[in-house]
Amino acid sequence: MLQTNRAAPATQPPVEPSHAPYVDTIAGAGLIEPRSENIEVAAVVPGTVSEVFVRVGESVAAGSPLFRLDNRQRQAELRVRQAQLAEARAQLKRLEQSPRAEDIPPSEARVHKAEADLKARKDDMDRVESLLAKKVSTQQEQIQAEQAFLAARALLEQAQSEHARLLAGAWKEDLDVARAQVKMAEEEVSQAEIEVQRLVVTAPVDATVLKVDVRPGEYVGTPPGQPLVVLGDTQVLHVRVDIDEQDLPRFRTGLPGQGFVRGDSQTALPMSFVRVEPYVEPKRSLTNAGTERVDTRVLQVIYALEPGERTVYVGQQIDVFLNATEPSNGRATLRKAQALAAR
Repeated sequence: MLQTNRAAPATQPPVEPSHAPYVDTIAGAGLIEPRSENIEVAAVVPGTVSEVFVRVGESVAAGSPLFRLDNRQRQAELRVRQAQLAEARAQLKRLEQSPRAEDIPPSEARVHKAEADLKARKDDMDRVESLLAKKVSTQQEQIQAEQAFLAARALLEQAQSEHARLLAGAWKEDLDVARAQVKMAEEEVSQAEIEVQRLVVTAPVDATVLKVDVRPGEYVGTPPGQPLVVLGDTQVLHVRVDIDEQDLPRFRTGLPGQGFVRGDSQTALPMSFVRVEPYVEPKRSLTNAGTERVDTRVLQVIYALEPGERTVYVGQQIDVFLNATEPSNGRATLRKAQALAAR
């Protein structure tokens, strides 16, 4: 078998990788995200989707409906609660307006009848006593006449008491119970209305629809981590940069930087510092929902992409280079940069 000492021809990478534009650089991998971060919207109750109101790329205002679940059962429950509220209000109104004008004449008539009966029984009793004195009536007849008089007097007192109670109107405690029933019915209506409203999922903020993963007729549950609609404020795009913990001693807040999207190492995207999320966490793979951990920790720094001609998308990966040059070493850095350029 023949062997040769000729070196294998160098192969060019299909895409030129990005190069650091600064002498003293902190490099990190970034992920483009909305200014509001990704807002993952899901249903709060399980059900069948009856209508989807938005499409990907549309702008929505806060409170705009995104999709709606089947609400026929909730609407029926709401109507039942509304009927119960109407009944409770009618009952309270009836108590507050008592006595009815139509109830007073019959009550007065019962009082007059009882007075007439009492008078008749009194006359009977007096006549029997007069006859008893003349030895014409018996003791038994006197007792019966007296008992009839006492019964008539009791009936009169009963009729008078009932008439007075009628004129006094509803008892205060009965009114309190009726008002409590109305309040409870009102709360049940409010609860039913909220249940109906919860079936319409709305946008929490002004945003752009980034993803729609729901269609009419589908049954959706409420499992965590499974959004149906993803929203984001894309008027200004942010880059979430992972700074390796090994580079943290050289990192300072406010460092200027540039980014290069994957596949384009020629177009630099200027960025401005926004904030630091002061929690060093395990590094994760650059996917929207990735949980893969590696043996290093990173500090996440947020930069804002300045407007430019280059079109970028949420979720796109970007190579980020931060200028870590110390201000006091400007001349030395300049000489070092000139030396590198001369090579």
